[in-house]
Amino acid sequence: MNIKDNWLSRIALFSIVVFIAATPAWLNQVNAGPTQKTLQDAFMDASTGNSDAGEHVLSTVEDLLIQYPEDALLTAYYGSTMSMKARDAWLPWNRQKFSQIGVDSLNKSLNQLSDESFDKPYYGLNEGLYIQSLAAITFINLPESLDQRERGFAMLKDMMASEELGYYPFGPRAWIHIGAVKAAIDMEDTPTATKWANEMQRLAPTHPYTQQAIELVEN
Repeated sequence: MNIKDNWLSRIALFSIVVFIAATPAWLNQVNAGPTQKTLQDAFMDASTGNSDAGEHVLSTVEDLLIQYPEDALLTAYYGSTMSMKARDAWLPWNRQKFSQIGVDSLNKSLNQLSDESFDKPYYGLNEGLYIQSLAAITFINLPESLDQRERGFAMLKDMMASEELGYYPFGPRAWIHIGAVKAAIDMEDTPTATKWANEMQRLAPTHPYTQQAIELVEN
């Protein structure tokens, strides 16, 4: 599969996350006008291939990181969006450069996680779990030359086996489940993909991502 298409098919899964349980302090500074989109909305647009939205997210996050340099969520957004910039770059050395910046930023974000991160609600999950999921799904879709795909898959396996993920309703975490199924298929681990798809069927048999997962493992 084309790397760009593969990346788009994964990161677009974030559209399922629609529940905002808490707002970071910096998010209030992002958009003043009622017709403007939130940072998350712009991130979602970027994830589906809108390069202008990606540049907007990068510019906004860069400005906010000056004020909040230790904010793990902002750092994660920056890293994932830089990976999207790599996806859209024409020149191979730019793809490599932007991808590496993305990896470095996501690593920094993961290192910034604290106990508080996992107590802070964010988009139906908690901020720490959200950041870990964002990093894992980004890693699994990076070029093989960066040697992050196995790591992303390992992170997804840990999350899928965790009691923490099971604490949350299926809806806010459905994108993690389908992302994990697709990752397992990409890593040629059919038994694990089937196991996770069956788990989705047990939890939410009529959910669109469940139906998609079952179709993937049956084909």
